[in-house]
Amino acid sequence: MKMTVIATAVLSLAAAAPAFAQAPNVQGGSSNTANVQVGPSAFPPGSPTGFAGISMLRSDGVMSGYVNIAAAPINQATTYATANSAGPFYAPLPGTTPPTPIAQVWYNNQNAVANVHSLRQVSYAQAAPWPQFGGLVIGQLKGNTPGSAVYFGEWSPTVSGTPSTGDSTNLNMTNSGRTVWYVGDNAVSSMPSLTNAKYDVVGIRQTGTNAAGTTLGGGLPHAPNLYTGVLTANYSPSGSKTLTGTISRTVGSSTQSVNFSPSTNPTAISSNGTFSNTTGTITGRFYNSASALAGIYTGGSGSGTNVAFGGTRQ
Repeated sequence: MKMTVIATAVLSLAAAAPAFAQAPNVQGGSSNTANVQVGPSAFPPGSPTGFAGISMLRSDGVMSGYVNIAAAPINQATTYATANSAGPFYAPLPGTTPPTPIAQVWYNNQNAVANVHSLRQVSYAQAAPWPQFGGLVIGQLKGNTPGSAVYFGEWSPTVSGTPSTGDSTNLNMTNSGRTVWYVGDNAVSSMPSLTNAKYDVVGIRQTGTNAAGTTLGGGLPHAPNLYTGVLTANYSPSGSKTLTGTISRTVGSSTQSVNFSPSTNPTAISSNGTFSNTTGTITGRFYNSASALAGIYTGGSGSGTNVAFGGTRQ
């Protein structure tokens, strides 16, 4: 019976998946590859393969299949949630009667740079290679469709015990296993020349509430508190190769910032389209002929301070 339900779910997801264009050179990164890996999608069966995908650590210690980000989690959030609304909204396991909820979902489309999709898994019953997580938050750069899509976000492990099926905004993002990541189609492999190219950038960090119900710095899933800022890229094979600027947000009376251009640890652009600072606390890459970028910051004190970011050229 269980396998029949899973098979029906796979077929239903495949039938609901949008049509995708060809996706060359899927590339990205993760703050902890033992928890999250990125690469070409290969799951669920029947969905488009070879596009930006994410593989997540399951509670049984097995990594999930590389989930097609657009066809699965984003499709679930946009299908079953109302934009910018608290809900509650639940995505069902396809083919179940009555519908069995598998995730609580939200999405926000009010930021000019990126849509933000959030999911809290409420059922871990599916066998490998189905993904498992406590929370999954996905930033999706606007204006990019599968084949040129760029994503960035945060993941948390499954909660201990049976997850609550009731309304909750606790995405488990205070867990020490929280991991930030980014991935995109059409990654730059040979960096083009750029002169004062400006990018509008947003960042994601600790969305949701903690176990006591206190809202974290990242805001609630339907109304995330994002880092924002402008980064400037200069790249010449014989000259400047820098990514400069700051992204920041306000939490209470404090300002949290990521500085890409400190004098002691600047962020440099490489010929293969990647960028990093000397300590590796900022890493990322360009996409779509350098019209977009994404990456992660890991220079704080623990996984809770890590930031995933992405942006588009002005």
